[in-house]
Amino acid sequence: MPEAPPLAGLRVLERASSLAATYAGFLLSEVGAEVVKVETAGLARPTPGDHVLARGKRSVALGASGWRELLGRVDAVLLDDSAPPPEPDPGLVHCHVSTWGRTGSRLPPDEALVAAATGVQALQWSWSRRPVWLVTPMIGYMTGILAALGVSAALFARHRGASGQAVEVSGVGAALALNSGTFVSGAGHRGSLSLGGDPRGVYPTYGFYPTADGWLFVGALTQAFWTKLLTALDRLDLLAHPRLQGDPMTFFEADVRGLVRAELEPIFATRSTAAWVEALRAADVPCGAVGTRPDFLRDPEARALGLSVPVEDPVLGTTWQPAAPAAFSDTPAPPPRAAVLPGADTAAVLAEAPGWSRRFGGTPGHGPRACLEGIRVLDLTSFIAGPFCPLLLAELGADVVKIESPAGDPFRFQLFGFVGWNRGKRSLVLDLKRAAGREVFLDLAREADVVVDNFRPGVMERLDIGGDRLAALNPRLVHTSITGYGSAGALAALPGFDPIFQARSGLAAAQGGDDAPVLHMIAYNDYCAGALGAFTTVAALVARERTGRGQRVDVSLFRTAFVDQAALMILFPGRPPDPRGGRDHLGPAASRRLYACRDGWLCVAAGSETEAAALGRLAGITLALDDPPGGAAAARVAQVLAAWSRAEAIARLADQGVPAAPALEVADIFTDAGLRGSGCLGALSHPALGPLQVVGPFVHLDATPATLGRPAPLLGADRASVLGELGYDAARIATLVEAGAVG
Repeated sequence: MPEAPPLAGLRVLERASSLAATYAGFLLSEVGAEVVKVETAGLARPTPGDHVLARGKRSVALGASGWRELLGRVDAVLLDDSAPPPEPDPGLVHCHVSTWGRTGSRLPPDEALVAAATGVQALQWSWSRRPVWLVTPMIGYMTGILAALGVSAALFARHRGASGQAVEVSGVGAALALNSGTFVSGAGHRGSLSLGGDPRGVYPTYGFYPTADGWLFVGALTQAFWTKLLTALDRLDLLAHPRLQGDPMTFFEADVRGLVRAELEPIFATRSTAAWVEALRAADVPCGAVGTRPDFLRDPEARALGLSVPVEDPVLGTTWQPAAPAAFSDTPAPPPRAAVLPGADTAAVLAEAPGWSRRFGGTPGHGPRACLEGIRVLDLTSFIAGPFCPLLLAELGADVVKIESPAGDPFRFQLFGFVGWNRGKRSLVLDLKRAAGREVFLDLAREADVVVDNFRPGVMERLDIGGDRLAALNPRLVHTSITGYGSAGALAALPGFDPIFQARSGLAAAQGGDDAPVLHMIAYNDYCAGALGAFTTVAALVARERTGRGQRVDVSLFRTAFVDQAALMILFPGRPPDPRGGRDHLGPAASRRLYACRDGWLCVAAGSETEAAALGRLAGITLALDDPPGGAAAARVAQVLAAWSRAEAIARLADQGVPAAPALEVADIFTDAGLRGSGCLGALSHPALGPLQVVGPFVHLDATPATLGRPAPLLGADRASVLGELGYDAARIATLVEAGAVG
């Protein structure tokens, strides 16, 4: 009989309507929690995506007494701004999922407004050097992942003796989390990637190219991949070009981008996308075809790996939907369970509830000071997706040791970005290609709780530190791998970067609309894979409390690209079209659009006909909610707003009851009064870069607080403390250093 899933036996009550909160409930349900969703019986779910997010949940229609009965017996409750807070209960984990958090904003809970106010719209590169309205609600999804992480971490802390507590996550915090490597400010540096650039890709070796029949993403990010690409294209001569000396990550100047594109575009135009994918995969060059979400759900490679799965929905019939957020080796996630009709479980749940009890509960003032206090994490990761996972674990109190090769994480050259992805950690340099270096790592693994890696599958086995050896050495170890295509299967050996899955999953095509696909400047799949890795790692730690065993947790960018767009990932006959953008997309309507003022851009987000009419009165016209973004009405609104300063425009719009927010630029993030009050901005002092402003922590817990932790470490800076804790004396450490095993 298979082991129960990670969060089996835990009950969560969900009373929410927002994407973020319902997505958090979806994730908790997908790893085994019994999620009971409060709904109105008899009402149809408004969108097909709601059928995905309600999947696996029980649905109840409750009066006040039923609500109180369940609230006193469940382990956790998920609420958004539409629900009142519960009565105080020292055993309950109460997660409030809000849009604006502690900023004090009175704006409505609108994704576009949050994207404006947190610099997300201005961050996106555009041809016209102006902010861009993003059509995929990335902030809402990240908010949901952080909420699921916060709930599971609080439940883990309660299992270890803490009381129940309040957990708070917000859209503002999620937007900042999606930019943790970008929103770092220090001496001479005020964030990165401001307006401008090529929406097809930051680097010409790492972007979209038109082919004979479509579009292709080419991911030659590193020197090794650049050389492989030029070999495959029979253009090794470009390596000798005087303007192309150095690493391809230095090819970001406009004239160099133009040079490379002029050389490569005619080549890619000669063959079909499928032919190029076959050729570049054979050459070990990261790549991916640009497709739509329906294409992705039909993808035979995804279906073969069980990432797009059939679900029989009682309303929609046969559908294809995403798989669970991770694969667990010991406590597998439950198979997908179709959404039930709203209110269908009311009688059964109310009959069962008197027999429910909380699995465990602590006492206020007892237990750990942080959720993951005492948990040791060995971080073998680099780039973005890998490091972001242990960063979140460090915020929750884990002791994270970043283990690097003598050359260090390849993204150390990013300096401020590296700080944003690696704060809260210590650093130890080990040469794992040397036997003595591996022995040090194995000594660390014997005492560790978690190992996180993002090596290609097979690398750790070739080093003789693979999963089987680690499990035999430490049966309680949770080993989380974050890969491109998964740890097993026909695609496992392929290199994977975030934009490959932006391309394949429909994300890039949806933003580009009828124009060229758009590379999102937020590495969305990277950040979400890291956050899902943190969530599922904590879920595995919760499972360990029940089973006494660790396990392998497998998170991939391929899988994540389905899960992090879950409400858009459903395929069935009659599926409605997805929202679509376009070239430098300003918004879906005249009443929901970005507009330029005298001194900056703002985002107008009318949510009703009343608000749209008020915007029209301000411009002296009649305006409906669905008037097009490029029509005469929009032109008149643009003309009026262009004459005002941004502050004046926002004040006048507010007087008329029209929601609007400034489209802040990256340089404004740390000076904005509202963001300063969010609790998601902080300061650290780096030993080389000096005083820094950074974003985080991203989950707020009142009994076991998350923290920013220490600044990102210098390479190998913590050798003495980490090895000293293993019992190594100075002489032994010196011998290892002399042998080259320890850096």
